[in-house]
Amino acid sequence: MHDNLSPKISVPILIIYFIVFCSFFDTHAQMPILAPFAISLGATPFTLGLVVGFYSLLNIFGNFSSGVLIDNTNWQKPLLIGLIGVSIVLILYTAVGTTLQLILIRSAHGFMGGILVPAALASLTTGDREVKTRNSRLALFGALIGMAAIAGPIFSGIIAGVFSYSAVYLSLAILMATAAILSLITIKLKTGIGGTSRASFFFREIYKIPQLKSSFLFALGTMGSTGTLAAFLPVRAETLGFNHIKTGILFATFAFSAIIVQILWPKKLKLRLGSDFKGCRMGLLLLAAALLIAAMASSPLILFSSLVIFGVGFGLAFQGMLGLVINSSLPEWRGRAIGIFFATYSLGVAIIPPLSGLIWQQYPLIFPFYTAATAALISMSAGCRTCNKKPA
Repeated sequence: MHDNLSPKISVPILIIYFIVFCSFFDTHAQMPILAPFAISLGATPFTLGLVVGFYSLLNIFGNFSSGVLIDNTNWQKPLLIGLIGVSIVLILYTAVGTTLQLILIRSAHGFMGGILVPAALASLTTGDREVKTRNSRLALFGALIGMAAIAGPIFSGIIAGVFSYSAVYLSLAILMATAAILSLITIKLKTGIGGTSRASFFFREIYKIPQLKSSFLFALGTMGSTGTLAAFLPVRAETLGFNHIKTGILFATFAFSAIIVQILWPKKLKLRLGSDFKGCRMGLLLLAAALLIAAMASSPLILFSSLVIFGVGFGLAFQGMLGLVINSSLPEWRGRAIGIFFATYSLGVAIIPPLSGLIWQQYPLIFPFYTAATAALISMSAGCRTCNKKPA
């Protein structure tokens, strides 16, 4: 029996995996340098919020646009548009001289990245009717995101420290341009599946399929929790005496546990849990529990343990959500399903962390992790109720 974790490995598939890694490496590599880069340009806290907010907002529009493009044409075209667009935007970062220019470039980056990511996922799932193969590819998709989350910040930290912020963006531009060239040379463009592709058709379908609606509700809680963790974990770690290195190890702990869970998902964990839906439910419960433990942690060991739990929860929830989206959608409109999934994914990051921070600012006893844990439980409850309904 063949190992389904590496199905039909070929040069085009390897390049797709490389593109997936690059797509998320680009995003995570900017995390440690974006704030200091903006501050070096004279950004105020409000301006810094705009830099983050406009990226997320335009990312949502990019996700929707990518979904429509995938269904109306094929996944290859938005993939190339995204890769080329992101490459150009990354070069423009090197010429930024004001905070207004940074906001505009971040907006363009958000839109192009929003086009790229759904196309990368669609490339691994569209037209593939072998469920085991598809599930294994989804597992590798999630694992590559985790690897990018570990390698990206380390890469940018070293390059920025040795050279400059501009060197980081130039290096990322070269990486993305390389991915674009490889995809253009190697991947054979082919016409996507036709059929009805109007937006009205898609929205009728989504309200008929509870599993799809549930996946979007789960995404809000999962990414809202993850965004809140990313924003406020350094603050929590500092109260326990962690330095920057130890805080970085905390994030790596989360990422490593998430990677392991996602690799084990298709052949081990999914069989035990029984379904993608149960993976989402268990994942969100673990995310909420981890956030509560982290908020109340009184020692470094307990905080590290909470990050392991968070990584396991994220891995289960992410694979469960991907499975619900892909397995509950038809190829004719799967692009839109993927697009709206990543849009809600981005929306969770855009809404819940600022809301958690605002509540903490007004009520100092309510640390953001408590709010995010509550949001995760509400998301899980709403998603479970929706998923258990009969199709309309």
